[in-house]
Amino acid sequence: MTELERMQQTVTYCERYFEFEDAVTVNKENIEYLKTYIHDNSYVVENFNMGYKVRRSLLISGGAGLIMGVLLLGLCGFSLWYIPAIAFVIITAAMAAFLISLNKFKLTEAEKNQVEVNEGIKEQIDALKSREELLIKQKDEYYKGLQEKQLCAIPLEYMANAAQIKGYLESGEAETIEDAVGIYEQQLLMQEMSSLITQKAPEPTAADNKARFGDPLEIIKQNKKAKRKSLFGR
Repeated sequence: MTELERMQQTVTYCERYFEFEDAVTVNKENIEYLKTYIHDNSYVVENFNMGYKVRRSLLISGGAGLIMGVLLLGLCGFSLWYIPAIAFVIITAAMAAFLISLNKFKLTEAEKNQVEVNEGIKEQIDALKSREELLIKQKDEYYKGLQEKQLCAIPLEYMANAAQIKGYLESGEAETIEDAVGIYEQQLLMQEMSSLITQKAPEPTAADNKARFGDPLEIIKQNKKAKRKSLFGR
């Protein structure tokens, strides 16, 4: 087996390992995503906005009662004004009671539905957590197998850069895997040194700026006091 073939085999082993790692990451992200669907009762009540629905129900009921009262007033005349007035009160009250009761029923159903959703989501999360344990176990066992059987031709800490190391063999920069690893380590060292040289100073925090330039809110207060003194005298 040539050096390039050995390195290709190593890349394949590394890619397989990172498939396990990616599966664990995706599983964790899925759990966090599912958690966004879990809400308590106060969330349901807030989003249902019962206060707005009650006001709208009263407005609709009052409008319906007013229309019926005007129609009856046209039929009965002003001499029998009390009939449209009574009809207005009865229709408004009855319709408001019905609409408010309907909204309360809808809220209760929404709360029950959220409880069912929470239970269903928790079941899915539990299943994903069990799967995550299995994936982590498989990943760890695979890594252990790579260590014990020495299947990788490069140090395992360089697994994420296996394709880059392989590139040195393909380009002819290195003749052996050991040479390719040496080139990679040299470039890694140069990058670390370069980052130390070009490392920027940390950005000043809000506390640092306040110490340097003063508190702008305090300056505003002082300016307000000065304006009041100039308006009302000393």
